[in-house]
Amino acid sequence: MTMDERDETMETADVVRFGIIGCGGIGKWHARCLVSIPGATLSGVADTDQSARDRAARTFGAEASDSVDAMLGADGIDVVSICTPPASHVALVTAAAAAGKHVLVEKPLALDLSEADRAVAACASRNVHLGVVHQQRGRSATRALHRLILDGELGKPLMAAAIHTWFRTDSQLEADLRRGDAKTGGGVLLDQAVHAIDLLVWFLGAPRWVSGSTAMLARHTLAEDTAVATIGFDGGAVATLAASTSVNACRDDIAVEVAGTRGLCRLEVRDYDHAEIVRLELANSDDRRARALPAGEIESLVQRFGGQWRRGPRAWPWRGLARFVGRERGSQPFRDPRAVLRRKIDRIAQSETRELQGHAAILHSMADAVRGRGLPLVSGAEARHSIAIIDAIQRSHRVGGERVELVSTGTP
Repeated sequence: MTMDERDETMETADVVRFGIIGCGGIGKWHARCLVSIPGATLSGVADTDQSARDRAARTFGAEASDSVDAMLGADGIDVVSICTPPASHVALVTAAAAAGKHVLVEKPLALDLSEADRAVAACASRNVHLGVVHQQRGRSATRALHRLILDGELGKPLMAAAIHTWFRTDSQLEADLRRGDAKTGGGVLLDQAVHAIDLLVWFLGAPRWVSGSTAMLARHTLAEDTAVATIGFDGGAVATLAASTSVNACRDDIAVEVAGTRGLCRLEVRDYDHAEIVRLELANSDDRRARALPAGEIESLVQRFGGQWRRGPRAWPWRGLARFVGRERGSQPFRDPRAVLRRKIDRIAQSETRELQGHAAILHSMADAVRGRGLPLVSGAEARHSIAIIDAIQRSHRVGGERVELVSTGTP
Protein backbone atom coordinates (compact mmCIF):
# COMPACT_ATOMS: atom_id res chain seq x y z
CA MET A 1 0.00 0.00 0.00
CA THR A 2 1.36 3.42 -0.91
CA MET A 3 1.36 6.30 1.55
CA ASP A 4 -1.42 7.99 -0.44
CA GLU A 5 -3.57 4.84 -0.30
CA ARG A 6 -2.88 4.52 3.41
CA ASP A 7 -4.01 8.12 3.92
CA GLU A 8 -7.30 7.41 2.11
CA THR A 9 -8.05 4.32 4.19
CA MET A 10 -6.97 5.79 7.51
CA GLU A 11 -9.71 5.15 10.04
CA THR A 12 -10.69 7.88 12.46
CA ALA A 13 -9.47 5.69 15.32
CA ASP A 14 -5.99 5.69 13.77
CA VAL A 15 -5.64 9.46 13.91
CA VAL A 16 -3.18 10.47 16.63
CA ARG A 17 -4.10 13.71 18.36
CA PHE A 18 -1.26 15.91 19.59
CA GLY A 19 -1.30 18.66 22.16
CA ILE A 20 1.57 21.14 22.32
CA ILE A 21 2.70 22.73 25.58
CA GLY A 22 4.75 25.84 24.80
CA CYS A 23 3.80 27.99 21.81
CA GLY A 24 7.13 29.68 21.18
CA GLY A 25 9.36 29.13 18.17
CA ILE A 26 9.93 25.40 18.62
CA GLY A 27 6.30 24.77 19.54
CA LYS A 28 5.17 26.48 16.35
CA TRP A 29 7.65 24.37 14.39
CA HIS A 30 6.12 21.18 15.86
CA ALA A 31 2.72 22.45 14.76
CA ARG A 32 3.92 23.14 11.21
CA CYS A 33 5.54 19.70 10.99
CA LEU A 34 2.34 17.96 12.10
CA VAL A 35 0.58 19.26 9.00
CA SER A 36 2.79 16.99 6.85
CA ILE A 37 2.32 13.81 8.90
CA PRO A 38 -0.33 11.33 7.74
CA GLY A 39 -2.82 10.44 10.44
CA ALA A 40 -1.66 13.07 12.91
CA THR A 41 -3.47 16.22 13.95
CA LEU A 42 -2.93 19.10 16.34
CA SER A 43 -5.86 19.18 18.73
CA GLY A 44 -4.73 21.56 21.44
CA VAL A 45 -2.14 24.10 22.56
CA ALA A 46 -1.25 25.46 25.98
CA ASP A 47 1.03 28.27 27.12
CA THR A 48 1.24 30.56 30.12
CA ASP A 49 1.35 33.45 27.63
CA GLN A 50 -2.27 33.97 26.60
CA SER A 51 -1.46 35.88 23.43
CA ALA A 52 0.99 33.16 22.30
CA ARG A 53 -1.47 30.31 22.84
CA ASP A 54 -4.40 32.19 21.28
CA ARG A 55 -2.30 33.07 18.24
CA ALA A 56 -1.17 29.45 17.86
CA ALA A 57 -4.73 28.20 18.25
CA ARG A 58 -5.95 30.51 15.48
CA THR A 59 -3.04 29.78 13.17
CA PHE A 60 -3.24 25.99 13.44
CA GLY A 61 -6.93 25.46 14.14
CA ALA A 62 -6.45 23.96 17.59
CA GLU A 63 -8.18 24.43 20.91
CA ALA A 64 -6.38 26.69 23.39
CA SER A 65 -6.09 25.56 27.02
CA ASP A 66 -5.43 28.16 29.67
CA SER A 67 -3.44 25.68 31.79
CA VAL A 68 -1.44 22.48 31.49
CA ASP A 69 -3.91 20.72 33.79
CA ALA A 70 -6.77 21.63 31.46
CA MET A 71 -4.95 20.14 28.46
CA LEU A 72 -3.93 16.99 30.34
CA GLY A 73 -7.51 16.51 31.50
CA ALA A 74 -8.89 16.67 27.95
CA ASP A 75 -10.07 13.43 26.31
CA GLY A 76 -9.08 14.62 22.83
CA ILE A 77 -5.30 14.43 23.33
CA ASP A 78 -3.23 11.27 22.80
CA VAL A 79 0.29 12.73 22.85
CA VAL A 80 1.64 15.77 24.65
CA SER A 81 4.51 17.51 22.88
CA ILE A 82 6.55 19.48 25.43
CA CYS A 83 8.22 22.53 23.88
CA THR A 84 9.03 24.54 26.99
CA PRO A 85 12.42 25.52 28.50
CA PRO A 86 14.46 22.54 29.80
CA ALA A 87 14.03 23.26 33.51
CA SER A 88 10.31 22.47 33.19
CA HIS A 89 10.66 19.25 31.19
CA VAL A 90 10.63 16.60 33.91
CA ALA A 91 7.72 18.09 35.86
CA LEU A 92 5.64 18.24 32.67
CA VAL A 93 6.67 14.73 31.60
CA THR A 94 5.62 13.24 34.93
CA ALA A 95 2.34 15.19 34.93
CA ALA A 96 1.51 14.05 31.39
CA ALA A 97 2.36 10.42 32.23
CA ALA A 98 0.17 10.60 35.34
CA ALA A 99 -2.69 11.75 33.10
CA GLY A 100 -2.15 8.73 30.84
CA LYS A 101 -0.77 10.73 27.90
CA HIS A 102 2.11 9.64 25.71
CA VAL A 103 4.93 12.18 25.82
CA LEU A 104 7.31 13.73 23.30
CA VAL A 105 9.74 16.20 24.84
CA GLU A 106 12.27 18.52 23.26
CA LYS A 107 15.95 18.00 24.10
CA PRO A 108 17.45 17.87 26.61
CA LEU A 109 15.30 15.28 28.34
CA ALA A 110 16.36 16.62 31.74
CA LEU A 111 18.91 18.82 33.51
CA ASP A 112 20.65 15.90 35.23
CA LEU A 113 20.68 12.12 35.43
CA SER A 114 18.40 11.79 38.44
CA GLU A 115 15.75 13.88 36.69
CA ALA A 116 16.12 11.81 33.51
CA ASP A 117 15.62 8.61 35.49
CA ARG A 118 12.52 10.08 37.11
CA ALA A 119 11.02 10.96 33.73
CA VAL A 120 11.74 7.52 32.25
CA ALA A 121 10.34 5.77 35.33
CA ALA A 122 7.18 7.90 35.35
CA CYS A 123 6.31 6.96 31.78
CA ALA A 124 7.22 3.30 32.26
CA SER A 125 5.00 3.05 35.36
CA ARG A 126 1.99 4.32 33.40
CA ASN A 127 2.84 2.28 30.28
CA VAL A 128 3.02 5.35 28.03
CA HIS A 129 5.65 6.11 25.42
CA LEU A 130 8.35 8.68 26.13
CA GLY A 131 10.03 10.10 23.04
CA VAL A 132 12.73 12.77 22.94
CA VAL A 133 13.43 15.17 20.08
CA HIS A 134 16.97 14.58 18.86
CA GLN A 135 16.13 15.62 15.34
CA GLN A 136 19.54 14.92 13.80
CA ARG A 137 18.58 11.22 13.78
CA GLY A 138 15.81 12.13 11.37
CA ARG A 139 18.08 13.16 8.46
CA SER A 140 18.49 10.87 5.49
CA ALA A 141 22.30 11.18 5.67
CA THR A 142 22.47 10.29 9.36
CA ARG A 143 20.09 7.36 8.81
CA ALA A 144 22.32 6.12 5.99
CA LEU A 145 25.41 6.27 8.20
CA HIS A 146 23.62 4.53 11.07
CA ARG A 147 22.54 1.70 8.77
CA LEU A 148 26.06 1.49 7.33
CA ILE A 149 27.52 0.99 10.80
CA LEU A 150 24.86 -1.54 11.86
CA ASP A 151 25.41 -3.57 8.69
CA GLY A 152 29.13 -3.77 9.45
CA GLU A 153 30.28 -1.85 6.38
CA LEU A 154 32.86 -0.01 8.51
CA GLY A 155 33.84 -3.26 10.21
CA LYS A 156 34.11 -3.12 13.98
CA PRO A 157 33.87 0.51 15.10
CA LEU A 158 37.08 1.46 16.88
CA MET A 159 37.09 5.22 17.30
CA ALA A 160 35.10 8.34 16.64
CA ALA A 161 35.55 12.09 16.96
CA ALA A 162 32.83 14.72 17.31
CA ILE A 163 33.40 18.46 17.03
CA HIS A 164 30.50 20.78 17.76
CA THR A 165 30.92 24.54 17.23
CA TRP A 166 27.74 26.59 17.44
CA PHE A 167 28.70 30.21 18.10
CA ARG A 168 26.65 32.30 20.52
CA THR A 169 27.17 36.04 20.44
CA ASP A 170 26.92 38.12 23.61
CA SER A 171 23.75 39.73 22.28
CA GLN A 172 22.17 36.29 21.72
CA LEU A 173 22.98 35.23 25.26
CA GLU A 174 21.65 38.49 26.68
CA ALA A 175 18.41 38.06 24.73
CA ASP A 176 17.94 34.49 26.01
CA LEU A 177 19.51 34.37 29.48
CA ARG A 178 18.59 30.73 30.18
CA ARG A 179 21.13 29.54 27.59
CA GLY A 180 23.92 30.88 29.76
CA ASP A 181 22.71 29.42 33.05
CA ALA A 182 23.26 25.75 33.94
CA LYS A 183 20.30 25.82 36.35
CA THR A 184 17.93 26.46 33.44
CA GLY A 185 19.47 24.06 30.93
CA GLY A 186 22.13 26.38 29.55
CA GLY A 187 25.76 25.71 28.77
CA VAL A 188 27.36 24.10 25.77
CA LEU A 189 26.71 20.54 26.92
CA LEU A 190 22.96 20.53 27.58
CA ASP A 191 22.03 23.26 25.11
CA GLN A 192 24.23 22.37 22.15
CA ALA A 193 26.61 19.40 22.37
CA VAL A 194 23.81 17.04 23.39
CA HIS A 195 23.12 16.78 19.63
CA ALA A 196 26.62 15.47 18.86
CA ILE A 197 26.59 13.24 21.93
CA ASP A 198 23.31 11.66 20.85
CA LEU A 199 24.78 10.88 17.43
CA LEU A 200 27.79 9.19 19.05
CA VAL A 201 25.44 7.06 21.17
CA TRP A 202 23.32 6.18 18.13
CA PHE A 203 26.35 5.14 16.11
CA LEU A 204 28.41 3.41 18.83
CA GLY A 205 26.00 2.16 21.50
CA ALA A 206 25.72 2.60 25.26
CA PRO A 207 28.51 4.51 27.04
CA ARG A 208 30.66 2.75 29.64
CA TRP A 209 33.04 5.41 30.95
CA VAL A 210 33.83 9.10 30.54
CA SER A 211 36.76 11.41 31.24
CA GLY A 212 36.25 15.10 30.61
CA SER A 213 36.66 18.74 31.48
CA THR A 214 34.67 21.94 31.04
CA ALA A 215 35.61 25.62 31.08
CA MET A 216 34.26 29.14 30.79
CA LEU A 217 36.86 30.57 28.44
CA ALA A 218 35.23 33.48 26.66
CA ARG A 219 31.86 34.11 28.29
CA HIS A 220 30.88 35.62 31.61
CA THR A 221 27.95 33.27 32.11
CA LEU A 222 26.72 30.79 34.71
CA ALA A 223 27.51 27.72 32.62
CA GLU A 224 30.40 26.23 30.67
CA ASP A 225 31.03 27.50 27.13
CA THR A 226 33.62 24.84 26.23
CA ALA A 227 33.90 21.12 26.95
CA VAL A 228 36.17 18.24 25.93
CA ALA A 229 35.79 14.56 26.77
CA THR A 230 36.84 11.02 25.98
CA ILE A 231 34.04 8.44 26.00
CA GLY A 232 34.24 4.64 26.02
CA PHE A 233 31.38 2.49 24.71
CA ASP A 234 30.06 -1.02 25.32
CA GLY A 235 31.47 -2.42 22.08
CA GLY A 236 34.96 -1.18 22.87
CA ALA A 237 34.99 1.93 20.68
CA VAL A 238 36.47 5.15 22.07
CA ALA A 239 35.33 8.63 21.04
CA THR A 240 36.47 12.18 21.63
CA LEU A 241 34.18 15.17 21.96
CA ALA A 242 35.09 18.85 21.63
CA ALA A 243 32.36 21.46 21.86
CA SER A 244 32.17 25.22 22.25
CA THR A 245 29.76 28.11 21.88
CA SER A 246 32.62 30.62 22.03
CA VAL A 247 34.71 29.46 19.07
CA ASN A 248 33.94 32.05 16.40
CA ALA A 249 33.28 30.38 13.05
CA CYS A 250 31.25 31.67 10.12
CA ARG A 251 29.03 28.59 10.07
CA ASP A 252 27.53 26.45 12.84
CA ASP A 253 28.50 22.80 12.38
CA ILE A 254 28.51 19.36 13.91
CA ALA A 255 31.18 17.06 12.49
CA VAL A 256 31.31 13.36 13.43
CA GLU A 257 33.90 10.90 12.14
CA VAL A 258 33.54 7.17 12.78
CA ALA A 259 36.35 4.75 11.91
CA GLY A 260 36.43 0.97 12.04
CA THR A 261 38.39 -2.02 10.81
CA ARG A 262 37.00 -1.67 7.26
CA GLY A 263 36.62 2.03 6.72
CA LEU A 264 35.89 5.57 7.81
CA CYS A 265 33.03 8.02 7.42
CA ARG A 266 32.66 11.74 8.12
CA LEU A 267 29.24 13.28 8.67
CA GLU A 268 28.66 17.03 8.82
CA VAL A 269 25.47 18.68 10.04
CA ARG A 270 25.62 22.17 8.60
CA ASP A 271 23.56 25.21 9.45
CA TYR A 272 21.51 23.37 12.09
CA ASP A 273 19.59 21.00 9.82
CA HIS A 274 21.42 19.99 6.65
CA ALA A 275 23.31 16.70 7.03
CA GLU A 276 25.91 15.48 4.54
CA ILE A 277 28.22 12.48 4.39
CA VAL A 278 31.28 14.28 3.05
CA ARG A 279 33.76 11.41 3.27
CA LEU A 280 33.30 7.65 3.01
CA GLU A 281 36.11 5.12 2.67
CA LEU A 282 35.36 1.37 2.58
CA ALA A 283 37.33 -1.86 2.21
CA ASN A 284 36.22 -5.38 1.24
CA SER A 285 37.91 -6.92 4.29
CA ASP A 286 39.72 -5.93 7.49
CA ASP A 287 43.18 -6.49 6.00
CA ARG A 288 42.75 -4.50 2.78
CA ARG A 289 43.22 -0.79 2.35
CA ALA A 290 39.95 1.14 2.08
CA ARG A 291 39.08 3.08 -1.05
CA ALA A 292 37.51 6.52 -1.08
CA LEU A 293 34.02 6.51 -2.58
CA PRO A 294 33.29 9.28 -5.08
CA ALA A 295 30.57 11.80 -4.34
CA GLY A 296 28.12 10.11 -6.70
CA GLU A 297 28.33 6.78 -4.87
CA ILE A 298 27.89 8.48 -1.51
CA GLU A 299 24.83 10.33 -2.79
CA SER A 300 23.32 7.07 -4.13
CA LEU A 301 23.81 5.52 -0.71
CA VAL A 302 22.05 8.42 1.04
CA GLN A 303 19.16 8.28 -1.42
CA ARG A 304 18.56 4.62 -0.56
CA PHE A 305 17.84 5.65 3.03
CA GLY A 306 15.14 8.23 2.49
CA GLY A 307 17.05 10.80 0.49
CA GLN A 308 15.16 10.78 -2.81
CA TRP A 309 14.12 14.37 -2.09
CA ARG A 310 17.76 15.35 -2.62
CA ARG A 311 17.24 14.93 -6.37
CA GLY A 312 15.33 18.19 -6.16
CA PRO A 313 11.76 19.38 -6.91
CA ARG A 314 9.91 17.87 -9.87
CA ALA A 315 8.65 21.16 -11.30
CA TRP A 316 11.17 22.50 -13.82
CA PRO A 317 11.18 26.13 -12.61
CA TRP A 318 12.13 25.00 -9.11
CA ARG A 319 14.68 22.52 -10.47
CA GLY A 320 16.34 25.28 -12.48
CA LEU A 321 16.36 27.56 -9.47
CA ALA A 322 17.85 24.76 -7.36
CA ARG A 323 20.78 24.41 -9.77
CA PHE A 324 21.34 28.16 -9.66
CA VAL A 325 21.18 28.40 -5.86
CA GLY A 326 23.38 25.35 -5.18
CA ARG A 327 23.30 22.94 -2.24
CA GLU A 328 25.00 25.08 0.41
CA ARG A 329 23.00 27.21 2.82
CA GLY A 330 25.84 29.44 3.87
CA SER A 331 26.69 31.00 7.20
CA GLN A 332 23.32 32.72 7.76
CA PRO A 333 20.75 30.02 6.85
CA PHE A 334 17.80 31.87 8.39
CA ARG A 335 18.57 35.37 7.07
CA ASP A 336 20.50 35.23 3.82
CA PRO A 337 18.00 35.31 0.87
CA ARG A 338 19.88 32.63 -1.04
CA ALA A 339 19.98 30.36 2.01
CA VAL A 340 16.27 30.88 2.73
CA LEU A 341 15.50 29.98 -0.89
CA ARG A 342 17.62 26.82 -0.61
CA ARG A 343 15.64 25.77 2.45
CA LYS A 344 12.37 26.46 0.62
CA ILE A 345 13.48 24.33 -2.33
CA ASP A 346 14.41 21.45 -0.02
CA ARG A 347 11.03 21.65 1.72
CA ILE A 348 9.24 21.46 -1.65
CA ALA A 349 11.25 18.40 -2.68
CA GLN A 350 10.60 16.69 0.66
CA SER A 351 6.88 17.40 0.34
CA GLU A 352 6.75 15.97 -3.19
CA THR A 353 8.48 12.74 -2.20
CA ARG A 354 6.65 12.49 1.15
CA GLU A 355 10.02 12.03 2.88
CA LEU A 356 9.96 13.42 6.39
CA GLN A 357 13.15 14.91 7.80
CA GLY A 358 14.27 16.15 11.21
CA HIS A 359 11.45 17.09 13.58
CA ALA A 360 8.80 15.76 11.19
CA ALA A 361 10.45 12.33 11.18
CA ILE A 362 10.54 12.35 15.00
CA LEU A 363 6.87 13.32 15.23
CA HIS A 364 5.91 10.68 12.65
CA SER A 365 7.69 7.94 14.60
CA MET A 366 5.92 9.09 17.75
CA ALA A 367 2.52 8.83 16.05
CA ASP A 368 3.35 5.33 14.82
CA ALA A 369 4.47 4.30 18.32
CA VAL A 370 1.12 5.40 19.74
CA ARG A 371 -0.59 3.22 17.11
CA GLY A 372 1.51 0.25 18.23
CA ARG A 373 3.80 0.35 15.19
CA GLY A 374 7.23 0.37 16.80
CA LEU A 375 8.93 2.73 19.23
CA PRO A 376 9.74 6.44 19.16
CA LEU A 377 12.80 7.18 17.02
CA VAL A 378 14.54 8.34 20.21
CA SER A 379 13.09 6.79 23.36
CA GLY A 380 13.53 8.20 26.84
CA ALA A 381 15.85 5.31 27.72
CA GLU A 382 18.07 6.15 24.73
CA ALA A 383 18.08 9.88 25.48
CA ARG A 384 19.12 9.05 29.04
CA HIS A 385 22.53 7.98 27.71
CA SER A 386 23.28 11.53 26.53
CA ILE A 387 22.33 12.93 29.94
CA ALA A 388 24.49 10.26 31.61
CA ILE A 389 27.48 11.30 29.49
CA ILE A 390 26.98 14.99 30.28
CA ASP A 391 26.57 14.20 33.97
CA ALA A 392 29.80 12.14 33.87
CA ILE A 393 31.74 14.91 32.09
CA GLN A 394 30.75 17.33 34.82
CA ARG A 395 31.64 14.83 37.57
CA SER A 396 34.97 14.05 35.92
CA HIS A 397 35.77 17.76 35.72
CA ARG A 398 35.18 18.13 39.46
CA VAL A 399 37.78 15.42 40.20
CA GLY A 400 40.45 16.70 37.84
CA GLY A 401 39.45 14.76 34.74
CA GLU A 402 39.51 11.32 36.33
CA ARG A 403 37.66 8.54 34.55
CA VAL A 404 34.04 8.05 35.63
CA GLU A 405 32.50 4.60 35.18
CA LEU A 406 28.89 4.33 34.02
CA VAL A 407 26.37 1.60 34.66
CA SER A 408 25.27 0.16 31.31
CA THR A 409 21.50 -0.23 30.82
CA GLY A 410 21.90 -2.46 27.78
CA THR A 411 20.46 0.11 25.37
CA PRO A 412 20.33 1.65 22.82
